[in-house]
Amino acid sequence: MTKNEKNNVEIINVSKSYNKNVVIKNISLDVPIGSRIGIVGPNGTGKTTICEMISQLRAPTSGTINIKDDLKIGMQLQETKYPRGFTGWDMAQFYLRAYRLNKSIQDIQKLLYYLDAEAFINKPIITLSGGQQQKINILLALIVEPELLILDELATGLDLEVRERIYELLEKEVFIKPDLSVLIVSHNMQEIERFCQQVIFMFEGAITSVNDVKTIVEEYGSVEEYVKTKFKEYKIGMYDTEELAKRLGGGSNEKWAKSWKKHLKKQN
Repeated sequence: MTKNEKNNVEIINVSKSYNKNVVIKNISLDVPIGSRIGIVGPNGTGKTTICEMISQLRAPTSGTINIKDDLKIGMQLQETKYPRGFTGWDMAQFYLRAYRLNKSIQDIQKLLYYLDAEAFINKPIITLSGGQQQKINILLALIVEPELLILDELATGLDLEVRERIYELLEKEVFIKPDLSVLIVSHNMQEIERFCQQVIFMFEGAITSVNDVKTIVEEYGSVEEYVKTKFKEYKIGMYDTEELAKRLGGGSNEKWAKSWKKHLKKQN
């Protein structure tokens, strides 16, 4: 249960470790009702782990995650494994029963149309392409009528036409609900700019900045330019052999640092 009734989720001083590897470092974050939050940052910085902890797929090593009572969470993950032999329709029916939803066949057909999934909804998911499986992931995230929707690299595996249809579905049918909270993890900055009110930048397991999208666009011209600037801040020193050797521990690593500089020069 959240302490503030205006929040769907409250993350308080949360850390997550796998053995001795710390992937989330003392993060605190509120997800207010009706908020639209984008999470960006380098690969491996803990963005997906946060989403998995919010959806209670993983437990934090320390800290607290408070979730509003009976909150319905729809989550589309980058990678999802389904029972062998199950079709998309099998999974849809399972979700409808589990959440006790009485959706009309017209509602489901509308989702299948926008997702362009009618042709393979009755095929075993394991036989589908990556893009088709992504559509099933999105279908299951939306079919539960979520109060918190988590989208993790939504556009992965989707061609441009289908992606735009899904964006249209979100804008016209999903994001119009005023009490719906949305978390979007994405490397597609146009997606963040289009759908989010706030953007969180993460680096090495920590939240380093939280800004309004509107303010970012006014200052940098676009979210993409803002993120490029943030990446440059964290790459300072990667072209300097002395700095790189120091980061690697010095000594025998100096030779490796010089080799790395030559590699970068060839790349450019």
